[in-house]
Amino acid sequence: MQRTPELRDSYGTLLTGIRLNASSGASRSILVTSAQPNEGKTTVASCLAIVASRSGQTVLLVDGDLRRPSLASAAAIENGVGFSEVIGDRVEIAEAINRIELFADLRVAGSLSVMGAGQKAPEFFATVDWDQARRTVQAMTQRFDLVLFDSPPILAGNDALLLAGIVDGVLLVVGAGSADREEVRRAKEQLAEVGTPMIGAVFNQFDQRIHGRASQPYSKYYLNARQ
Repeated sequence: MQRTPELRDSYGTLLTGIRLNASSGASRSILVTSAQPNEGKTTVASCLAIVASRSGQTVLLVDGDLRRPSLASAAAIENGVGFSEVIGDRVEIAEAINRIELFADLRVAGSLSVMGAGQKAPEFFATVDWDQARRTVQAMTQRFDLVLFDSPPILAGNDALLLAGIVDGVLLVVGAGSADREEVRRAKEQLAEVGTPMIGAVFNQFDQRIHGRASQPYSKYYLNARQ
């Protein structure tokens, strides 16, 4: 994770918004998705998980993308069982949780764990008992302060919509320069049909040199105060 003050502040603000939702008992489990591929949803989910754990929360990051799983290899997890085996009632939740030691040199009260996608093909979702899957996710939230799911893009298949039905909230990642307004509208409409609240959107991959000046007129004031 790139450690610039602006990036840390952005994820800190995002985390604060999620915590405000969670204070009312909502948003303990969140699906991070996008309309189309390559908008940065996996990066956003991973960075948010790191920031949340560094703030003292216990966090579980789950790979719900059976089409293009990436979290297990990124975290060097050799245990082959994962999310698909858990919701398929093949293994216990604890068997698929892998604690990640990122902060050995820091005094951090929180923790970060990762659950890989597992070994099932995407077609497996058609056989899932989704009522039971929701109860399984609720059981995960009893173990962790925050459970984040990385999912396939909404318009690439129905996987993300199925997963949206078993979580508390959805965070939509919109890639600057790559997102199409009509595609974002369609993704939002499909999520609305599921009924799970969309707790917010992240405008990702913003480049001031390409997209113009960001609307943060006071950021330098705070950054200068740290120097």
